[in-house]
Amino acid sequence: MRMKSLLILITAAVLQLPAQAQEWVVPDDQKAVVAPFMFTPEMQKQGELSYQKNCQSCHGQMGKDNWVKLVPPPGDLAKDKAQKLTDGAIFYKITAGKAPMPEFRNIIPEEERWHLVAYIRSFNPAYVQPAPAAAKAFAGRTVSLAMAYDSLQKKLVVTAAEKLKDGGDGPAEGIQVVLQVKRYFGSLNIGDPKTTNAQGKAVFDFPSDLPGDRDGLVELTATVNDPRSEMRTTPAKAALALGTPMTRPGLTETRAWWSTRDKAPVWIALTYTLAVVIVWGFIFYILYTILQLRKLGN
Repeated sequence: MRMKSLLILITAAVLQLPAQAQEWVVPDDQKAVVAPFMFTPEMQKQGELSYQKNCQSCHGQMGKDNWVKLVPPPGDLAKDKAQKLTDGAIFYKITAGKAPMPEFRNIIPEEERWHLVAYIRSFNPAYVQPAPAAAKAFAGRTVSLAMAYDSLQKKLVVTAAEKLKDGGDGPAEGIQVVLQVKRYFGSLNIGDPKTTNAQGKAVFDFPSDLPGDRDGLVELTATVNDPRSEMRTTPAKAALALGTPMTRPGLTETRAWWSTRDKAPVWIALTYTLAVVIVWGFIFYILYTILQLRKLGN
């Protein structure tokens, strides 16, 4: 009986640890936030496009339960666990992020983040949107980035523009910009962050030997390196033929450790399957032994 009680306590403790590690607490003031506008079918369509681009690689297709097996698990946002959250809580999680989920504050514009919420809510037939809140006047800087390649100087130029008080646009000076190129397992910084000059420009040297796809295309993203809430930013994204064309098969096109689950090496799949069988066999053996001990006790 003592052994049985000890096993129960150990099992309960082990099951409790993942639950505590996965807990994501949203501040109460953020839970109460509501969208500044009523959601429309067009917003849901825009949110679907943004979801496919930014979220589907981890959360999977909505309602299909095919999210990536990460720790903690991303989960299916069409299911009850996500749908029970308030609009403000969903918006906060998209904005702030929590490892392994990235922070989208300076990647996805605020309005687009609300479009994502609208799309997520479209999978909840019982959802009733709260009345929109009056938008507060924003006193900070609103900065948008643009990207272009100077073929004469062979440099990549990022231009920052900000909204002026008179409603026009002007160069944004003193903005720190980070340039990244998409790789298989994340993003690679191109050089050090650059600060925009009086013309709102930040100039980057692009490596001549950086591999691209078969056509030499590389996916670039320029973002503002400023987490302050008093600045709203819009990143710049572009696919430019600046890389070295690669004729070798991609890392996920062949069987390898780092490839997808369907293309994992055969010996890894067999080893994993054998390990699972052994573990479950050991668990059943323990349960069988406990039952035998109970019979002997009786």
